[in-house]
Amino acid sequence: MENLLRVLIAEDSESDEELIVRLLERSGFALVHKRVQSAGALKEALLNSEWDIIIADFSMPGFDAISALGICREHCPDVPFLVVSGSIGEDTAVSMMRAGAHDYVMKDNLARLVPAVQRELQDAEVRRKNRRAEEALRESEERYRALYEDNPTAYFTMDAGGIVLSVNRFGAAELGYEVDELVGKPVIDIFCSEDRGLALRQFSLCLKNPLQVVRWESRKVRKDGTVLWFKEAARSVRRPDGNPVVLVVSEDVTERKSTEEERARLATAIEQCAEAIFITSTSWIIRYVNPAFEDISGYSREEIIGKHTRTILGNENSGAFWDKLARIMDDGDVWSGRLINRRKDGKVYEAEVTASPVRDKSGTIISYVTIHRDITNEVRLEKQLRHAQKMEAIGTLAGGISHDFNNILTAIIGFAQMARYKIPATNPVRHDLDRVIEAGARATDLVRQILTFSRKTEQEQRPVQIAAVVKEVLSLLRSSLPSTIEICCEIAIPPWESMVLADTTQIHQVLMNLSTNAAHAMRNTGGILTVKLTSTVADTSLISINPDLKPGPYICLSITDTGHGMEPQVLERIFDPYFTTKVPGEGTGLGLAVVDGIVKGGNGAISVASEPGKGTTFHVFWPQVSGDVQPESETASPIPSGGERVLFVDDEILLVELGAEMLQTLGYRVTCRTDSTEALELFRSQPEAFDLVITDMTMPNLTGKDLARKIMEIRTDIPVILCTGFSELINEKKAKDEGISEFVMKPYVMKNLATAIRRALADKQS
Repeated sequence: MENLLRVLIAEDSESDEELIVRLLERSGFALVHKRVQSAGALKEALLNSEWDIIIADFSMPGFDAISALGICREHCPDVPFLVVSGSIGEDTAVSMMRAGAHDYVMKDNLARLVPAVQRELQDAEVRRKNRRAEEALRESEERYRALYEDNPTAYFTMDAGGIVLSVNRFGAAELGYEVDELVGKPVIDIFCSEDRGLALRQFSLCLKNPLQVVRWESRKVRKDGTVLWFKEAARSVRRPDGNPVVLVVSEDVTERKSTEEERARLATAIEQCAEAIFITSTSWIIRYVNPAFEDISGYSREEIIGKHTRTILGNENSGAFWDKLARIMDDGDVWSGRLINRRKDGKVYEAEVTASPVRDKSGTIISYVTIHRDITNEVRLEKQLRHAQKMEAIGTLAGGISHDFNNILTAIIGFAQMARYKIPATNPVRHDLDRVIEAGARATDLVRQILTFSRKTEQEQRPVQIAAVVKEVLSLLRSSLPSTIEICCEIAIPPWESMVLADTTQIHQVLMNLSTNAAHAMRNTGGILTVKLTSTVADTSLISINPDLKPGPYICLSITDTGHGMEPQVLERIFDPYFTTKVPGEGTGLGLAVVDGIVKGGNGAISVASEPGKGTTFHVFWPQVSGDVQPESETASPIPSGGERVLFVDDEILLVELGAEMLQTLGYRVTCRTDSTEALELFRSQPEAFDLVITDMTMPNLTGKDLARKIMEIRTDIPVILCTGFSELINEKKAKDEGISEFVMKPYVMKNLATAIRRALADKQS
């Protein structure tokens, strides 16, 4: 309702109330009014209803306008309060106005009441609007302050000198400070020392370009020393006084920077990784390769990206392989294994492969990542190790049986010789005994070959011109090979530079074995046998292929044929003893095993390269030496004899019988013992009763070496001959170092034993 006026009248006179009501109604107000006559009634009216204006008589019995004004100011301070009086002085009126009354009207001039009410209502409306505006402003400021203080973004301002003017609570707390710890401090102090120069340049740019937003990223240091990354946005504005202020908004991006740095490190690691890494689609189409992949495969990124993975895996793996691999990947599992890969140039290499699925944030597999490590050299070394282990096992077996076998051969050959000496030359049995002795010699050679390829025996080495041996072997081969095989000899070094430390017979054996094997590979189709002799130096690359080599100069003997070549599975086993591709009757399979033993026993190395249909090449490396070659000569001489007293010791009864018979045949006086401890006690009781001691090495209780040492402690001048079929505990050098006069390997014949006896006795006499 328009012009509705709610009036509360504090008046003790009902007629005066009516007069006031009529005046206001005549002026156009629709009134809602109430008259109260006491303080209690006034309070009740104020509490129960809302009023637009209060009109109070100045003087009432027990209640006056001053009291009413106090009550109104307490309960409704914004409602206009007018005083009506019949006799109010100017001083009283002024005091009422100062106390909070809005106006006063004299009862003798009530016509002024209506304009006063209208004016106060208008002023009250203005005050209400202003108050609402102030409240809205205050609420806005409070909302802004809450937004500024509690927003999860750091805000701060600074003056042109870089002093912090304000900072919100979140910004201070993010750096571990209270607000008052930062206000008034140089803003540059919170930046990391490495980034302070950058921050100063950016702040200077803000001041030079007002209102332009400058953005950068830099590091700040928390109070506890922790370094954080922030994304900064700053601009400058001018205050009313004209001075510039820089406003800065900071967002903590430490986690993002950490993720970016981690990704950068990962990308760098992948790019610099020595293993080949490539990423494919789920259809195995290559999408990314690292530089190592380019180096290993020979394909550039441009050539391989977009191609199927089978480009490098070749056709060795069927569609079933890819289906199985895809099922493993789709199940989220990792596949690992070895694959044969193919380089761009067609060469194959073996790789250790790990393939893993890559998922997006939703868990869907979007690609595969595969790591390839070229293990071609490792596989080769593994094969060499397995070969070495097999040879070691065979060598252990060979060493174990050779002692007993040589004892048996000693008895067989020795008794056969003794029987032969007892039979007239015309007796046909003598021919049979010769065959027994020859068979024994072959058996002896077989044992020697077993010990050679297992490297269980010492080789007699001396400087040899290998070029001369090559020419000698090839001259023998020319007359024995068919005319369909051409022999080509290429000696690229002078004879005096082809010096190696080796045994001439064994070099001859190596050449003959390799050459006859090469000829055998070409016997049906013919071809060319090429023998080359060159000098080389073992450097890092050559040693990586032949780990048995040591740095230094070598003579390289290469034997190449144009025969049928070998399959990889055959190539792996060619140096195994008794492995052969020949039919029964064509070979024992010991040839290459013996060659391997001879070469490695001379601190050399042997390698082979072969492909089916492309022939075979063996490379033999011997350490090159310098020195003069002394010609070997052997003159026939009779078996020496003597009459000295000999103590013969061996735990084998047969060999004791043989030794006694041989020595007695040669004229010696022999005392035999089959127990080494008994022999020692005999010698200790009669040290001057013997001129020579011959003892076996391997005996129970007391070995031959220990027996010799104890005997020589009793008599330092007594010569001792040590015999052995095989022992890892002793060799000729060790025996001589122990003071033993002669070292004889079984099986021995009468001449060898007789010669050793005379040398031992002659050395002691001299």
